[in-house]
Amino acid sequence: MTAIVLAVSLVLSAPSILAAVRGTGEVDTALLHLVLALVVTAVAAQVLRRVVRPYQEQAAHPAPEEAETGPVAGRRRGDL
Repeated sequence: MTAIVLAVSLVLSAPSILAAVRGTGEVDTALLHLVLALVVTAVAAQVLRRVVRPYQEQAAHPAPEEAETGPVAGRRRGDL
């Protein structure tokens, strides 16, 4: 996940970095944009992890009644 955060941060701050390299922008501004992009991307990654992790755990461990019996032909879900 760290590599993704770094890559996205570099993409987000690329215009400022290019401007600093070309001499049309300031290095301080490029660094500020890079740091802000790193912070925003890291926070977004943490939020995404917290949202996705329960679904991953639920998929890895099915409900006990479904794991033991499986679906029964002729029954509706509410009849169990």
